[in-house]
Amino acid sequence: MGRARSRWATINPMNDPAAPKPPEPAAPPMRRPFALLALSFLLLVKAGVLLAVLLDLRLADQNPIGRALQVSPELGQWVQSLTLSDAVLAVLAVLLVGSAVGLVLLRRDGWLMAMVLTGLFVAADIAGFFGGMVNYLWMALNIITVFYLNQAEVRAAVGVSTEPLVPAVPS
Repeated sequence: MGRARSRWATINPMNDPAAPKPPEPAAPPMRRPFALLALSFLLLVKAGVLLAVLLDLRLADQNPIGRALQVSPELGQWVQSLTLSDAVLAVLAVLLVGSAVGLVLLRRDGWLMAMVLTGLFVAADIAGFFGGMVNYLWMALNIITVFYLNQAEVRAAVGVSTEPLVPAVPS
């Protein structure tokens, strides 16, 4: 003979199996690894270098910040004189900033965009090396970027798989 149920057993939500469960506590936010932050900073530096080349801000006698903040009548003439290469530099700078922001937000597409851009830059570095127009500082920035992009902690933080897609067949 079964035990009689208490009338409070069905009223108490803790005893009711159909009652909604309390929400589980959210996982603590993932701490961004140093390599990811360094990579984002490096991408922003590269975007700044491209913009400096685009705006022709060389460290000369004038203060580049003050010169950049001045609005002169030549600005309209300068905008009209932009070429296709200037537009490409501007697009690359914007894409670098976008990939840096994507990496800080732990987005996989930010990592992918940074990897594709860095691959293009490395290809240009190799072509420049064999063509006699090498820029060692830019090449070093790209090598450091590749190093940070392939760090296991960066790949794990943005959700890029580090395991092979096809298991290795033992020989």
